[in-house]
Amino acid sequence: MLISKILNNNVVISEEDQEEVILMGRGLAFGRKVGQEIPDELIEKKYVLSENRRQLLMELPAEVMEMSDKIISFAREKLQKKLKDTAFLAMADHIHGVLLRLEDDIYLKNFLMWDIKRFFPIEFEVGQYAKQLLSAYVSKEPPDDEAAFMALTLVNAELENGDGTARDLTMMMEEIMTVVKYSLEISLDEEDIYLERFMTHLKFFCERVLTDSGHRDLEDNEMFDLLKCKYPLAYETTRKIAEFLKQTRNYQISEDEQLYLTIHLSRMKRRMTCKANTKK
Repeated sequence: MLISKILNNNVVISEEDQEEVILMGRGLAFGRKVGQEIPDELIEKKYVLSENRRQLLMELPAEVMEMSDKIISFAREKLQKKLKDTAFLAMADHIHGVLLRLEDDIYLKNFLMWDIKRFFPIEFEVGQYAKQLLSAYVSKEPPDDEAAFMALTLVNAELENGDGTARDLTMMMEEIMTVVKYSLEISLDEEDIYLERFMTHLKFFCERVLTDSGHRDLEDNEMFDLLKCKYPLAYETTRKIAEFLKQTRNYQISEDEQLYLTIHLSRMKRRMTCKANTKK
């Protein structure tokens, strides 16, 4: 591929299939000029640029893009999932904004930080890694609030549909967990494996609510009827969640979703009850 613009020795802009791409690799631009070929063996990373992101790219320092690449690579490893190329630019844009604020000693309070740590622990871990990179770059120690903001940027990138935002997702999870806590009458232990599993299920469930992509009918109605009878409190909690979402989001929970929510809630209730009895 030919060099269109050199950002530094490790980052250049090129073109592939009539799309602009960012190419990264140690020393791939060293001793080269615009218009010259980049050998394939020197290209370590490639990000495709959408047309409306070109202006944004031109405003970002190459060092910020390299930092973003490290964060997205770390995130892919931790999350064990693919992230779209847009995640790279979104993170780079966010980091650039943070650096400008830190230069002026402007620190923002993230009022969702504790919810983010609770609902998205892996994304928050990535945010902490990003915070370390920022700290080394500016020789200042950003607060954990910044790690939480970067975790939100990552959660946004994970969402398949732009209609849902990380803030909406976090707030919805908090609202549903409040319903669960008071309906099941349990104290939530954040170290419990069943709670962790429920949180994972809840995250994807809320994403489906936000993107309105969760309507499916059950084929095994007998199983659902059995669960209703066997776990009445868990099912009643599911119904409360369904009513809450119908009123606040105009979202109709399918029987399929109700089935899995009831299963998770029943396991969590049983686990918490056993732990409470053990302490007596």
